[in-house]
Amino acid sequence: MEFLAPIISAIGTIIVAWFAYNQKTKDQMTALKIEQIKKNEESKNKRRADNCSLVYGELWNILHELDADRVYIVQPHPLGNESMLSVYFEVKRKGIEGMKQNIQDLPIAEVAKFSSDLVRNLFIYISNIEEQVSDKHAKALFAHGGCEAAAVKRLSDNTHDWVGSIFCEFTHPMTVSEDEIKAVMHTAATNIQYLLPEYK
Repeated sequence: MEFLAPIISAIGTIIVAWFAYNQKTKDQMTALKIEQIKKNEESKNKRRADNCSLVYGELWNILHELDADRVYIVQPHPLGNESMLSVYFEVKRKGIEGMKQNIQDLPIAEVAKFSSDLVRNLFIYISNIEEQVSDKHAKALFAHGGCEAAAVKRLSDNTHDWVGSIFCEFTHPMTVSEDEIKAVMHTAATNIQYLLPEYK
């Protein structure tokens, strides 16, 4: 019996050491996973910030090249179950009211006809809001923003699903041709559509 006590004690020490080692290993693995998640999140945030800067750059380019007054992107959300429209990206000339506050969580059902036009058409050229926009709510939104004419370019993802539309608006008569507007907006859409962050 006397020789069993040290053996039991030694076995107990080994078991305690084994559990401690296992716990330390698990803690280290958990710390590594947390560190990896942090790095991935930082990388994703940096990419998102870079993408946002590129999107704003493209919108500014449209604004200045086309002598527009306001350029913004309307995005449907939540993706996969689109029921609302919102604006996150917007640039405008000094003294021009923004559309962002007017198109925030706007139910698609309230502008159903215009929304279906956005989905169906790659490019919409509106030289006269009053005559060419039949959706009453959409017409009211344009009028509220002082818009006289507009062009809209559809944005698609790599499966050709609608992820948003670039709106280029004029509060004065347009000084550029439809073909020029179409070309500038097509280039911007090509540069934007695959890096446009999901609206959340």
